[in-house]
Amino acid sequence: MIRRLLPSFFVAVLLLLAVGASTPAQPAKIPVLFDFDIGEDIDDTFALATILASPELDLRGVTTIGEDAYKRAQMACRFLTACGRKEVPVAAGLPEKATKPLPYWQVQYGNHASVYYRDPKPAKERAPEFLYKHLKANPGELTIIAVGPLTNIAALLEKYPDSKGMIKRLVIMGGSVRRGYNDGSKPQAEYNIVADVKAAQAVFRAGVPLVVAPLDATAMVKLDTARQKKLFDAGSILTLSVQALTQLWQEKSDPVLYDPVAVTLVFVEKFCTMENLAIAVDDKGFTKVVADAKPNASVATAIKTDEFLDWLVERLTKAYPMALPSGRVVNESKNVPRGTFPHRVHVFEDFETDIEKRWWLSGRIETANVAPGGKRSLRGVLTQDFDDRQGEIKTLYTAVVFNPVPGPPMGKKTHLSFRYWLKGTDVLRVQLYSLTNGYHRCLTLTGLPQGKWMEGNVDMTQMRKPDGTGGPLAEDERIDDIQFYADPRAELLIDDIVLYDAGPLSMQPFPKRFLFTGGFDSGKQGKEWPGSFEIDQKKGYFWHAAKSVPHPTLKDSAWIKVGLRGDRPVGDATHLFFRYKLEGADSMKVLVESPNLVEPAATLLKDLKQGEWASVTVDIDRAAPKRLRKSDTVRELSWVVPAAAQLWIDDLVLYEPVKK
Repeated sequence: MIRRLLPSFFVAVLLLLAVGASTPAQPAKIPVLFDFDIGEDIDDTFALATILASPELDLRGVTTIGEDAYKRAQMACRFLTACGRKEVPVAAGLPEKATKPLPYWQVQYGNHASVYYRDPKPAKERAPEFLYKHLKANPGELTIIAVGPLTNIAALLEKYPDSKGMIKRLVIMGGSVRRGYNDGSKPQAEYNIVADVKAAQAVFRAGVPLVVAPLDATAMVKLDTARQKKLFDAGSILTLSVQALTQLWQEKSDPVLYDPVAVTLVFVEKFCTMENLAIAVDDKGFTKVVADAKPNASVATAIKTDEFLDWLVERLTKAYPMALPSGRVVNESKNVPRGTFPHRVHVFEDFETDIEKRWWLSGRIETANVAPGGKRSLRGVLTQDFDDRQGEIKTLYTAVVFNPVPGPPMGKKTHLSFRYWLKGTDVLRVQLYSLTNGYHRCLTLTGLPQGKWMEGNVDMTQMRKPDGTGGPLAEDERIDDIQFYADPRAELLIDDIVLYDAGPLSMQPFPKRFLFTGGFDSGKQGKEWPGSFEIDQKKGYFWHAAKSVPHPTLKDSAWIKVGLRGDRPVGDATHLFFRYKLEGADSMKVLVESPNLVEPAATLLKDLKQGEWASVTVDIDRAAPKRLRKSDTVRELSWVVPAAAQLWIDDLVLYEPVKK
């Protein structure tokens, strides 16, 4: 039996060998290290995406360069994790020589919850040590792609001289040989070189094999609107992630893809004209061709722009499958009436000032499409769901996220009022994070009008976790991150966010606009609550309250002064509501200070209740002297009482009332 099987066995082996011999061996991937200044011009993001979309490359590590290099490293960690490459290590670089601050809007990408709680953290080593560790482990194998200032690379070569012989190639985007940024212009001092001239000089003198993509082959590679649409319509996690950072990019023009040209030169040169040249960097940051000198670099001096862009867009769109949300609707709800004047206002944001800008975790200021009566709104941008437990985090949403810092405690009937503008969907998910419980709750509004500004108001006690569990918001529960999510292909604008405790019916209507609110229940005096007072723990009408302190100049007086963390613009009318508890006196003076007033607008309140909490509303427009105008701002609020008295203030609301 065995003898009869042997011929068949050998035939099978021969067939397998024949098949193997006829199948061409796949070329080995090129291992690369990538050094870039993500967060500035958007081409850095496109360059990282090009690496991830290129099967020819094996990305072994990423380093960042520029001011706040650690934040840039966090941004890189987030991008890599979103695209399924969290195994790629990232290290922060050296910021000393950077000439540009890290722009705010792209930093928003690095302030996502995933950066702090889900994504891998940047390595402990700084970039030079990180690069050397990888080179030493794989001498002569690794190509370094550097598309930012050359500070990290120069530091590597200086600190570890033996690294020069370990680098297979150094591929650079930088310099200007025969043309500059504009077609037909003369050579210019290109940013990556001039940002750290000494570093560039050291790198070009080092003797490391160089491939250079200067402005000659990169400055005309502009991604036009039609190609952008094709790219972003792909809807993959890669293209959505690139689109997210593009939306946060400060420029409105079509991006120039300088850096992706350098990336592609690692494995394909067919789009570029390459010349072997001797390049040196002068003291002003110009890259000069040295005549009659031995070439030290292979330089791209021209490019077939359209062919390159078509090829790149095709590669980026095909690299990952479509990753749009499932469209599930969870915890469907409906708008409810706003009611009358709130029992308590926890937080508001109208986006009219930049005072709370650092807490806008998703969105960009919009000045063209604004709600009636407003000057600015916040336009939703692409972001991942902040809920990493039950949310769909393998896609992105068009979202507005506002983080009220520090997170306030809730009341019995928590409502959220807002204005919205939707196009491309009639579904809006509203979500909240519980600091107390450590999970998200949400509800979904459906069938919403599109293409016009509308008022929304939801009962937050109807929120649940996406699976329906979690229970309602409870009194005293502290919250964070107010979030609005729509389909990634939709437009979303949000304005006039008010998180409040709905109160009993009263004669006073819901305010037209909020200017400032103060509850003193979370945060520190002097930081979140600037001014002169003490925060009296658990002595407020609800939780904590502001307590009076001796007046610094009026020896017969005590006071509470509350700074508004910036100038708050007033409207057609200005009212101030607050709760007070007064002991040892039955009167107080209320002062409203504005940079436009010679002296504060003052109101004397008499015959006040003593020894118990009460409330009062002051019509600032009737204060003396009456000088506040619609174009004015309010900077500080003060309450003055006799020195022997004690005053507590809670739940103050500066607002514009509805016209009667």
